[in-house]
Amino acid sequence: MSRSFSFIGFIFLLGALSCTKTTDAPVLFFNSLTAGGVGIGIVSPVNVPANATIVASMSAPIDPSSATSSSILLMRNFDSTYVDLTVSVSGSTITIVPKLELGNGTYYILTFTNIRATDGTTLTYIWRAFTTIGSFGPAGLVAYWNFEGNTYDQQGTYNVSSVTDLNYAKSFKGIMGQCAAFNGTSTLIQVLNGDQLVSTNDFSLTFWAKANSQYQIDSLGKPKAQMVLGVGDYKGFEFEIAPDYSSCDLVASYALPDGTTVSEDLSFAGDGKTEYNGGQPGWTYCADLTPTGGVAALLKDKWAFISCSYNSATKLGTLYINGFMMKQQDFNQWPSGDPARNITGLKYGGSAPQQENIFAMGFFHSAGSTAYSATSWGNYYSPYANHFRGWLDEVKIFHSTISSVEVEQMYIITRP
Repeated sequence: MSRSFSFIGFIFLLGALSCTKTTDAPVLFFNSLTAGGVGIGIVSPVNVPANATIVASMSAPIDPSSATSSSILLMRNFDSTYVDLTVSVSGSTITIVPKLELGNGTYYILTFTNIRATDGTTLTYIWRAFTTIGSFGPAGLVAYWNFEGNTYDQQGTYNVSSVTDLNYAKSFKGIMGQCAAFNGTSTLIQVLNGDQLVSTNDFSLTFWAKANSQYQIDSLGKPKAQMVLGVGDYKGFEFEIAPDYSSCDLVASYALPDGTTVSEDLSFAGDGKTEYNGGQPGWTYCADLTPTGGVAALLKDKWAFISCSYNSATKLGTLYINGFMMKQQDFNQWPSGDPARNITGLKYGGSAPQQENIFAMGFFHSAGSTAYSATSWGNYYSPYANHFRGWLDEVKIFHSTISSVEVEQMYIITRP
């Protein structure tokens, strides 16, 4: 009797439970998530290409209104900057395209918030991370010479047309390998299509250099200036160091709306002068190095990390040494009517034979350029020409503006 009751009671209870049981609501999830073909999961990959397109394959068709650049964010970790994205939806696939390259060796955090499927399932929040391949470097790199026993452009675009009297030496840091050694009289590296390096809205130049002050004498027996590198002298861009190491200067050619160009100097004397205290119009910042030995204390017979950039949106030109801002000029602050107020970017303004379309390292223009052939200091073949004497490494040119945080990171990672 009791057994029969217990069995019937059990069946009744089971039926009751089956009637009242609720199932968990379905949840939207990833079938796969890739960046440049590299899978992104709980373990963060470290080999994502810098030009990666991110593709999320979801478990159900997606409501496009929920998957936008507001609900999907990609943050660059070292400076908490969010990358501009283009987001599109096709069925259950979300395609995310960064508007700029992501750079190398950089850690990113990707977040999805309130992504809805057409069937009502929702991905409330999830994040994933990845690191782009290679050693750290900002986006926009177009040319890179590391001088590891050769003069190849590591980006593969800008071919060296000639090399004269170049030697190699140990670089400033063991892991950096070798560097290029310049004798101060004839060493020259020449690269074709130099005008393409200059013609860009946004521009940055970075390199490590150690200028050797010995045996640098001009025709009057005085110290020579150091012309480190350039293309088309002031009609392209050039970086030089004063004979007494009291200043350095990036001279560059800028584009005007009418198609012509104007040249301006981003000069730095380390005296703290801006347009408000004895400097020139447009000089908004200048570090005062007088208490610590001036510019010479940074550049004379010492390795230094030099960075120069121009931002077309803000019209700011900036010079950094060893990761610190040293000089900034604002073209918006030039006097009313000055053409420089209207520049749109950099542009090569040279013409042969005065300026050959060749990027030179070791001098400020090519050997065959005739703009200064009548001078002892500007004629490549003159024994008193302002050749660079010293060591050069990690020369990089970007068609982008490197931020102050990126410059600092580059310096910290590579400094001796």
